[in-house]
Amino acid sequence: MDLQSLVLENIEVYVSGFIVLGGALFYYLYRLKQAEKKLEDKVEQIEEKIEQKIEEVKAPVEVPKISWTQRLSIGLEKSRSEVWGKIGQLFSGATPHLDEIEEVLYTADIPTGMVQQLLEKLEKDGKGKEANDIQKLVYGFMKEKMEPVQHNIHKDVFNFHANEKKTRVFMIVGVNGAGKTTTIGKLATKLKSQGAKVIVGACDTFRAAAVDQLQVWCDRAGVDMVRAKDGADPSGVAYDTVAKAFSEGYDYCLIDTAGRLHTNQNLMDELAKTKRVMAKINPEAPQEVLLVLDAITGQNALKQAQEFHKALQLTGIIFTKCDGSAKAGSAVGIVDQLRVPITYIGVGESVDDLHLFDLDLYLKTLVGLESP
Repeated sequence: MDLQSLVLENIEVYVSGFIVLGGALFYYLYRLKQAEKKLEDKVEQIEEKIEQKIEEVKAPVEVPKISWTQRLSIGLEKSRSEVWGKIGQLFSGATPHLDEIEEVLYTADIPTGMVQQLLEKLEKDGKGKEANDIQKLVYGFMKEKMEPVQHNIHKDVFNFHANEKKTRVFMIVGVNGAGKTTTIGKLATKLKSQGAKVIVGACDTFRAAAVDQLQVWCDRAGVDMVRAKDGADPSGVAYDTVAKAFSEGYDYCLIDTAGRLHTNQNLMDELAKTKRVMAKINPEAPQEVLLVLDAITGQNALKQAQEFHKALQLTGIIFTKCDGSAKAGSAVGIVDQLRVPITYIGVGESVDDLHLFDLDLYLKTLVGLESP
């Protein structure tokens, strides 16, 4: 039998074989395609999970924020526990420890005359009362001294009102190391965040590092700054800044000044000159003269405030560094004696650590009347 006859006789077998082989090959390719699809899906899922993990790692860690009340409480904790919080315990009971109370009060940074007034108040109204009631007497005494003055604060120191088209000039003064430059940076940031157009004048022209520090704050806050060459006349920088502020419609003009000792009359006279120069641009400028005081300096803070007030007629105090090493009682004496309100209080380095001065909260936190 020849080959042709053999093929013809078995053609059906060959065709069937090819069909089976083709079917098997098709099935194999189909399954292979399915496997590839599953693999692609799996890879895609893995990639998505990897991307999610990357985003989780990249996402900033949210640090729990604490309230201003808590910040203030932490800042005044040592003063409260070692000084003001002791008074109720020492005075309550059958035999008040007057000598110990007097000793504690003399370390509390309040003036001598006020110590005697408070002792008289305790002897008159506190006998036989519980510790908490004694604390309320201390709170009431200090509030009575400060509250009438605190009502004199101009509200635009805190709040920007866009509908009031006017330029407000704030002159910021203080001794070196009180936190003046940092405070101006924080204040500029706060006002800018309210939508105000802010410009800062760097008049501390003899300290390049202070000007550079202020520039960093201004850049971070997105506010403008006028600066001059090192050693330039500070009054000239103030004049140029105020002129620019009024001509270009800035809402706030913050004038930084060179830190100086309040005991140096020549330097204080230079500050007074700077204030007069700004008034040449606008008779109302500066509307605010704010003294930055370091609470840690205690009784010396009162002396500083007296000298700056005599030279410049202060409109407000910014009380900084109210932390663990400050007795914080000097605030009461300054407000009572100078009749100048405290506008802001600072307890740390961040922007949130500078806050408007709430008299009621401050005093209650200081004497321990309320748990934050």
